[in-house]
Amino acid sequence: MAAERPWLIEPRQGVTLTQENCLDAINAALEFAPCYQPRNTADALRAVTLAIAREQDLILFDTDFTADEIHGLGYSADHFAKRVSLARGPTITAESLARLAAGASSARLGLFTSGSTGLPKLVWQSVTNLARGVRTGGRHAESVWALAYNPTHIAGLQVILQALANGCPLVDVFGLDRLAVLAAFKRHSVSHVSATPSFYRLLLPIERPLDRVRSVTLGGESSDHAFLQRLRGLFPVARFHNIYASTEAGTLLVAEDDVFSIAPGLEGKLCLVDGRIHVHRSLLGEFGGRGQDEWYDTGDVVDVASEAPLRFRIVARQRDWINVGGNKVNPREVEGVIEEHVAVACARVFGRSSSVVGSLLCAEIVLRSGTTVTEPQLREFVGSRLQPFKVPRMVRFVAELAATRTGKLSRS
Repeated sequence: MAAERPWLIEPRQGVTLTQENCLDAINAALEFAPCYQPRNTADALRAVTLAIAREQDLILFDTDFTADEIHGLGYSADHFAKRVSLARGPTITAESLARLAAGASSARLGLFTSGSTGLPKLVWQSVTNLARGVRTGGRHAESVWALAYNPTHIAGLQVILQALANGCPLVDVFGLDRLAVLAAFKRHSVSHVSATPSFYRLLLPIERPLDRVRSVTLGGESSDHAFLQRLRGLFPVARFHNIYASTEAGTLLVAEDDVFSIAPGLEGKLCLVDGRIHVHRSLLGEFGGRGQDEWYDTGDVVDVASEAPLRFRIVARQRDWINVGGNKVNPREVEGVIEEHVAVACARVFGRSSSVVGSLLCAEIVLRSGTTVTEPQLREFVGSRLQPFKVPRMVRFVAELAATRTGKLSRS
């Protein structure tokens, strides 16, 4: 691995870090901050690589956490001011750093969940667990990865570890708009990308296929067959990997389409109870409030496609379902139907409290450039495909959809 090869490219700031930059900083470091809030992606990568290389535990705070949020999590300025002295050890090389990033490091990373139902939760994950899905070898070393996730969250860190374990360049596209993402893909010849379905919807509709991309991974939100087929037109030569993962457990399931099965080696560690995925505690990171229960209820609802062998689709998070007049509505199902309309680029469906029906079904919609559709036309389109209670009563056309700090669609 050439130490001068670009490792991180930040298109928005015009910053390029090389492996040599990274290794010099690691070997020169005399102290370490166990609690850290990076200013940007480059800053996050420096902190993570130092923790991995010097095998130190690190709590990572999102770049956009406010002082009030940090205080609410129980941390103060004293935590961020603390420094740990680092003893001199063997010189870290590109090869030794790659081995450590592939799972050999004893470091743990403290990560915060998205906090979509309250305060974020701290989860400790070992590098060994985070690197479960890392693949190494000659062909992987030639990859150019797009970093489309928040670098302080589990999915972003898994991409970082994959790239670091193979000496691959990372192109930071997290938070960029559509044109900037497409320009970065073209300029830097991105070959691999892992992102939420919301990120991929940003790139649709198809204008010019991205035929340099060889691998497409989706995670963080459920993806149905229709959406995956639309993506195959955008990435015509790519192999697809649909991932089921969580901050609490890391990567658990992988499929090429939207139907999952439990992989060999995970039998007895994943099961379905009352239509939801449960994970054995042996696969989980460390986090408070879990008690001593043997099984952890993820809250992810599935639709069983077959019993023998067991195959299933992940429908939605239980908490995301919306109660409309006593009927449960899966917002992703409604979004999928809305997005079938030729004028719609992407949609967000959510509930608003109503004293009459429990929740009022609402939709925000981004139209494709040069197209139009009225609210009545859209309601008629959805109503011809779904039951009346699944038709949004409030529709708003917007320039972009609200998202969480992890890049997922906001349901609030």
